[in-house]
Amino acid sequence: MIHELQGAILYVLAAFGMGFLLGPLREFVLAPAIGPILALALELPLLLGFCAWIAPRILRRCRVPPGIARLRLGLLALALLVALEFSLGVPLRGWDLSAWLAHLATPPGLVTLLGYLIFALIPRWVRT
Repeated sequence: MIHELQGAILYVLAAFGMGFLLGPLREFVLAPAIGPILALALELPLLLGFCAWIAPRILRRCRVPPGIARLRLGLLALALLVALEFSLGVPLRGWDLSAWLAHLATPPGLVTLLGYLIFALIPRWVRT
């Protein structure tokens, strides 16, 4: 389980770091010009592509075996990512818990939830 936790932490840090780079571009450049959903639709494949590229490297480095261990890693990473998003991202937007949950029920929020699900499954899907 320690390998899965180490892998989940590395995976989240890599994904959150890439999201931290892409997020301002999406929020301040793309979304005002083309709308939030289309901006997300452009950002999400880049971010998930990066996750699919980095995941096998992390899985090898942390020696996470195929199968359920990689699914656990993805689910741990998802929990960590949501905690990071809430604790860091929400205050930057001036939201509280209810505003954040309300956002997740909007079309951009639903796209974000789909991205979270794919993010969590990538370690299980990729080959090392």
